[in-house]
Amino acid sequence: MLTSTASWLDAVPSLDIGDLRRFQRVSRVMLDRLAGDRELLTQLVNDVLHDPYRMSASRITLLLNRLSLYQAPDRGFEIRLNMNPRPDNQRVPHDHCYAFATRILTGGYVHVLRRRTDGWTGPFTGADLEPAVVTVERPGSAYTLGDSIVHQAVMEPHTVTLFVRGPRRKKLSHTAEEFMPPPENWPAAAIPGDAPEVSRPCTLAEYQRMRTYLIERDLIG
Repeated sequence: MLTSTASWLDAVPSLDIGDLRRFQRVSRVMLDRLAGDRELLTQLVNDVLHDPYRMSASRITLLLNRLSLYQAPDRGFEIRLNMNPRPDNQRVPHDHCYAFATRILTGGYVHVLRRRTDGWTGPFTGADLEPAVVTVERPGSAYTLGDSIVHQAVMEPHTVTLFVRGPRRKKLSHTAEEFMPPPENWPAAAIPGDAPEVSRPCTLAEYQRMRTYLIERDLIG
């Protein structure tokens, strides 16, 4: 796998740990430092084009677009840059199959954590959820969630976030299926005429548009 030129990211300790508080401490320092390291952030975005693994992991999804900036499978984490949220699709309560941490660079959102009333594992429906915590996230905000937490992030149009995920802790993530948008609201397939997809690798043109978007917002050089 191709990697970027050696940087301080290569010295970040493993995030393959069960202690969520320690995961939060390590990931918060890493994301705060990367948010302030414009040169490295620019390099990571540019290098995606030259790494087939990161290019394939850079995706167009139901919720937003993302670039895979840095992969460290030996240390249990991946850093992503999320952007271009789809407001009509943001209302779907969901969990993740890994712990993650995020830091908002631009924009913001209303973030809703949901409490499960049917237990903490397996599929769920909207009837199994009730609101627990509602926050408003702005540039500089950061938080960490474990794989059992159900949440929604209703993002403003020009929200960009740094995101680090840990290793997979369960086989599948879950959504409240009754809130899923219809297929006509899913991302269009990369090949015209194919069916829309919930998630697919970005095309070269889409990567270039994401890079231009970041330059125009002065997030990279």
